[in-house]
Amino acid sequence: MKMIYSKNMLRRKNKKVRALSRALALGLSIAMLSPAAAFAYPPFDDVPEGMDKAYYDALSDNNMEWSEIADRIKYFNPMYTEYAEQIDTSLDDIQASISTDIFDLKNQLYTVEDTLKGLYESQEQIKLSLPEGSPEREMALKQLETAINEANAGRKELEAGVDTLDDMNAQIEGRLVVRGGSAAGPSGSMSKKSMELQLYPILEQLQSVIEGLFISYGQLNVSRDMLAEQVSLYERLLLTQQSLFSQGLCTEAEVKNAKAQLDSAKAQLASTDSSKAQLQTAIGLQLGYDTSNAPSIGAVPEPDLEYLASCDPVKDLERAAGENSEVRSAGMSDGSSAGNAKRDRNENVLMGQLSSKLSELYADMKQKELLYESSKTTMEKAERTKNSAETMYSLGMLSASEYQAQMLAYMSYKASAELAKLNLTQSINNYRWAVNGVVTLG
Repeated sequence: MKMIYSKNMLRRKNKKVRALSRALALGLSIAMLSPAAAFAYPPFDDVPEGMDKAYYDALSDNNMEWSEIADRIKYFNPMYTEYAEQIDTSLDDIQASISTDIFDLKNQLYTVEDTLKGLYESQEQIKLSLPEGSPEREMALKQLETAINEANAGRKELEAGVDTLDDMNAQIEGRLVVRGGSAAGPSGSMSKKSMELQLYPILEQLQSVIEGLFISYGQLNVSRDMLAEQVSLYERLLLTQQSLFSQGLCTEAEVKNAKAQLDSAKAQLASTDSSKAQLQTAIGLQLGYDTSNAPSIGAVPEPDLEYLASCDPVKDLERAAGENSEVRSAGMSDGSSAGNAKRDRNENVLMGQLSSKLSELYADMKQKELLYESSKTTMEKAERTKNSAETMYSLGMLSASEYQAQMLAYMSYKASAELAKLNLTQSINNYRWAVNGVVTLG
């Protein structure tokens, strides 16, 4: 039973490899938010005012660190820098640029829809052409299901991008109403500082997304390391089985089974490496790198346990309400009785939604903290199990199958511990951004 249980745990971990590929849809769809632009170099000739030259050189190299994300977006992200360059231009030009982006996003949506249609048609053809229960049928349907899930995830992010840009368009149109008044100068353009404030939510939104992609990349790394260890284990076991077969101590079927396990692990490793490369490119595009020059992705920080301990849901809700653009907008009124009543209704609804969202994120954070703490204890036990298995196997006290079961269990526990840490970091990050106003209500 030990071997069966360990393999089941391993299958659950391998599913994470496929699930994490959804992050690619996020990264690639966010990449679609920006039109084609010159990458790898910022839109200025000199070091930005107030920035240290050594830091600028580090920011410009091919190593992307977590701490550099915000500045890299500000100075290199194609969409952000494009809008920043238009600060001194008219709002009409900015609207035209946004409309172009919306048009591009909608074209991408049509492409995704066509892709989904083709995938569903292929799914039906496979169901009709291959016998039910056959391995070929199940494998093909599973691959199609993964592709459909990824395409749906990409569609969702593209739709969110359209909504975000539509909201920006609406905000700009609201300002156009007061052209010629005190909110705009004679030419109808806004001050640089005012426009920079308008760009700040974009910077925060992009930063929260790219930090999430960094964490997804770290999760892929965990899965990749586990698969590499599997390959190494199966290689050793195959050599052992081949040696035993030559001595007449095992069957040819056992050798073939060991070879099949190795081939499967290698295929999954290759697939994960491909997913990593795609996500690395998607992150690079958002940080101003060329597709042929994707940056190395730095480590994700350890979970900020001090921040978690300092969280106060009551105070955090108050701050989140002041930072969230939806709640702030709901607090506006034309001064009439009807306007004030509508304002109060909208504020109550959105405050209820914000309170519910923060409670959900806080509960998730505390749950991930418990899983993180328990995973450390489990990892200590797993290390002892691994050391014992290595020793007993080398002394001939464990069979190949028993050794395999214990090592697969160790790899599974190790991956779980690493993922628990990354999941906690992501959960803390989600809560922190929500408190800073970056959260969708509804």
